Amino acid sequence: MKKALIIVTLAVFLAVSLFALGDVTGKGKIRGIVTDESGKPLEGVTVKLYSVRAQSYFLPNPVTDSEGRWRAIYLRGGGWNIDFEKAGYETKKVSYPVNEQAGAKNPEIEIKMIKIEGIVLNEEIVTELEKGNLLFTEKKYQEALLAYEEILKKNPEVFIIYKNIGNCYFALEKYNQAVEFYLKLFEKQPTSAETMTLIGNSYVNAKNMEKAMEWYGKIPFEEIKDVNTLYNIGANLFNNNKNDLALKYFKRAVEVDAEFAPGYYQLGMTHTALNQIPEALTALKKFMELAPDSPDFGTAKAIVDAFSKVK
Repeated sequence: MKKALIIVTLAVFLAVSLFALGDVTGKGKIRGIVTDESGKPLEGVTVKLYSVRAQSYFLPNPVTDSEGRWRAIYLRGGGWNIDFEKAGYETKKVSYPVNEQAGAKNPEIEIKMIKIEGIVLNEEIVTELEKGNLLFTEKKYQEALLAYEEILKKNPEVFIIYKNIGNCYFALEKYNQAVEFYLKLFEKQPTSAETMTLIGNSYVNAKNMEKAMEWYGKIPFEEIKDVNTLYNIGANLFNNNKNDLALKYFKRAVEVDAEFAPGYYQLGMTHTALNQIPEALTALKKFMELAPDSPDFGTAKAIVDAFSKVK
């Protein structure tokens, strides 16, 4: 058992970089409808689909029609993070598992979006914002940043642009500047779980885990629905030997996405550290099933084999 614990200590650092790039295309089909708070269909909502497995966006972004409906086809199976965005409305985020097996019918996604009070967006602002969003989607982050800054310069009351500017700095790996603008947004929306997550994620990438955990700790647990965020929090807790707490976040990550291989790996490692052998075996076997090509497969197999002998 002592050797297994040594393996765990070394393996956690590998797990942090486990996410593998890949193709987002497959045979999956999903659809949905977006309405406002009163149930009225919302036209022109941009639906951004991000494959957790591939660590890539599906393009082009679907956009809701006059009936608030949208669809996406040829999606890879597994977990997807989906953002629903429309100027003047709070961004809605969901995690959704896509089944691409023949004959599978993925449930329709029903979303209600809340209008941001105190902001009036005229047609000109919406047009300029859409241009900036397109540049951002095309990974032209510096150009998008200039476009967003120009909107804010002309319309300083449109505080939602702080998020867009922060996102540009985040994509440019300028995390201190990203935090600066996310904090400006936080001043306007001090209860927003999304904004607190963005700040926490910035500190993670800036390798300031103490500040990251400070911000993650402000978010009600049940409102964290992004698997990457849950994983990052859990990994930080694990690295600091807070295994009981880490377990909570890794369990939640695989609940949100039942095919999130890195989550099962770290869940198994955490159970191992706590000497919970049956639970560790279950999680690590699931990881091996989902990620046979992972560089951590050998470590997982060695622990499974060792624990199987103990049984």
